[in-house]
Amino acid sequence: MQYQSVDILIIGSGMAGATYARLLSEQSPDSTLLMVDAGPRLTARTGQHTKNIADDAERDAAQVRAQGNFQKPYPLTTVHERAAAARNGTLNIELLARPGVHLVAESVDELGKSGMPAAAMSTNLGGMGAHWTCACPRMGNGEKIPFLTDAELDAYYQKAEELLCVTQAAFPDSPEGMAILKVLGDLFNPVLSPDRQVQPMPLACQTDAAGNRYWTGPDVILGKLAQPDYVGNFSLRSETICRKLLHTNGYITGAIVEYLPTGRQEQIDAKIVIVAADALRTPQLLWASGIRPNALGHYLNEHPFVFSFAQVNEDLIDRSTASAYNPNSRTEPTIGVFWVPFDAPGHPFHGQVMHMDVSPLKIETHGNQSTDLGKHIVGLGWGALKDMRVDDCIVFSETETDFLGMPKMRFRYGLTEQDYANIEQAKLAQAKALAAFGKVIQEGEQTLMPPGSSLHYEGTTRMGLTDDGTSVCDTHSQVWGFDNLFVGGNGVIPVATTSNPTLTSVAMAVRSCERVIEQIADWGFGHIA
Repeated sequence: MQYQSVDILIIGSGMAGATYARLLSEQSPDSTLLMVDAGPRLTARTGQHTKNIADDAERDAAQVRAQGNFQKPYPLTTVHERAAAARNGTLNIELLARPGVHLVAESVDELGKSGMPAAAMSTNLGGMGAHWTCACPRMGNGEKIPFLTDAELDAYYQKAEELLCVTQAAFPDSPEGMAILKVLGDLFNPVLSPDRQVQPMPLACQTDAAGNRYWTGPDVILGKLAQPDYVGNFSLRSETICRKLLHTNGYITGAIVEYLPTGRQEQIDAKIVIVAADALRTPQLLWASGIRPNALGHYLNEHPFVFSFAQVNEDLIDRSTASAYNPNSRTEPTIGVFWVPFDAPGHPFHGQVMHMDVSPLKIETHGNQSTDLGKHIVGLGWGALKDMRVDDCIVFSETETDFLGMPKMRFRYGLTEQDYANIEQAKLAQAKALAAFGKVIQEGEQTLMPPGSSLHYEGTTRMGLTDDGTSVCDTHSQVWGFDNLFVGGNGVIPVATTSNPTLTSVAMAVRSCERVIEQIADWGFGHIA
């Protein structure tokens, strides 16, 4: 077996992993960093968002390469078919998955036994960061991590927003957008706090002078580290899976990695190891390595989401000003995203409203015929809080393996009476918006999506104040009982949330880097800039 030695080993190349790489590379320029990821490279620039690939065929091919054990395009389906499948409880891999991801369940039989049938992952450089919606809302009261002060959280959020290039001006103002904001504002602003009013969704995106958008993937966070010709203290290996962490007496000595195309294994010795493989595969690797704190894989949480569609009544739109919407210049279906923030007790939900072009909404009406329903359609998603329960968990097999040869995962997960009550209240709030917009699309009526559909899994490596068996790591994401092991990503979030978690997980990675830098300084193996 071959051997290599580095100062810092990062496992996983998604948003959190990229944050660790960027900040530690800058702040400890003499340290050597190696990042490994089991997935293939999709783009020349490491971790580029697939929405930035202009060619349709090239983008489709990149998404397929990210789909793990399902290396073919998913069949094109209508909104009607997907919504009907969700309402009827139909278990179909091709209807539950979406381009760029693959289900954890590898057969219909496994789907039927899973408490979270729609649970899915991406296997590629950049992870889900190459496919996400780029929505970056901050947590509201009732969602916030309780052991961080507002001032601390605000500072970490500001740095995360800087790394992600968050903006509320990704889409130009338009009469249609202003109408949507007014409808939502009239309904919800009276019950929202002054600093949590209806507003454009904060999105991770950059725009140029011509209005072209560049969506944030891990490449944006990595900066120069993502360039194909980068030479420096950071290196990256794709299609390289970490099989096992090596440890003794509370210290990680290194890891066994395997280059998947050849099966060649290698031992990587490291002074600090960071596992940011996602909220499912991070606990999977710890489990496979014999690192099994009581809370590992437990407290699995996501927010139940209710989706629906409506056509905006033309009478709501003020045509006295020119519209910035130009359908002939567009390649993406969404032309505006708006946010009804979580703000307990008045609105203990997350509302995300997408103003959409007609193209994704071919609704089946008669047999095999479909019809366009008009240009100004809104898709409404309302997220509700889910009870945080220790028994909602990933169950790892001691004998069976997945398509990559790692311990097979199954899900023990369910909704409580309180969860269903929260969902019904979310439906009522969403229904007010549907009625105000005008025409509810018949096949787009309110639909509770199957568990796992959000792709926002949290809690599986949750942080805590003390090592009392209810958390995996401390508030700087350092795994309890280990001097040099850190975890990153959505899994560290210890509370139930209703909205997109990426901004928070990047913020927590920023916080974690503070501790890593302290250790580098204490151990004296790298100059601190």
